[in-house]
Amino acid sequence: MKAVLFDAGPIISLTTNNLLWLLEPLKEKFNGEFYLTEGVRKEIVEKPIKTKKFKFEALQVQHMIEKGVLKVISSDKIKGTAEHLLDLSSSIFYVHGNPLKPLQLGELECLAAARIMNIPYIVVDERVTRLLLENPGQLEELLEKRMHADVHVKSAKLAKLHKEVAGVKLIRSFELVAIAYELGLLDRYLVKIPKARKQLLQAVLWGIKLNGCSVGHKEIDEVVSLELNKKQKNL
Repeated sequence: MKAVLFDAGPIISLTTNNLLWLLEPLKEKFNGEFYLTEGVRKEIVEKPIKTKKFKFEALQVQHMIEKGVLKVISSDKIKGTAEHLLDLSSSIFYVHGNPLKPLQLGELECLAAARIMNIPYIVVDERVTRLLLENPGQLEELLEKRMHADVHVKSAKLAKLHKEVAGVKLIRSFELVAIAYELGLLDRYLVKIPKARKQLLQAVLWGIKLNGCSVGHKEIDEVVSLELNKKQKNL
């Protein structure tokens, strides 16, 4: 199935950086579907639309849903599988004999929907989610620093979780913005300043990072250098 699932974080990051509009042209280029789970919709539309501070952001996301750029999926099977994954993920890491809950239900709904609907990609910015699936050893170290205590890992439970979500690939809003830049979608923001392209790309990538995307300084510098070199070769 040619589709992408979005967790709440990347949508929030794009919206607060005035980049949510990128989803429509990116979807056209991708020629597939962009999905939200019902739990994510509640988190980024239903709850914030009742506030004064985040109402406008929620309206922007709802607009994308009503245009069909983002489609909402919901089923009892997804909810049930997400709850199962929550129980499983919460039985992997222990501190002083007490289980830690590294993932939230919204993130697990995305994993559940991807598994059930055979969707290969999830856009997620949360560092813990990515480390749990891609580098659990580094997550163990991170949790020990946060908890100031030794963390015990149930290897069998971790292996079971990895088996149940095997094949799902995680991408970040960081990669989406880099792709948008490469496609020329951000050229509207080029202005008459020195090194305009470099400053534009740095601005959007740092904006994404500072709004919650897990990406390091070095990675931003590497992507800026890579993309600028590509532009130079294509001139």
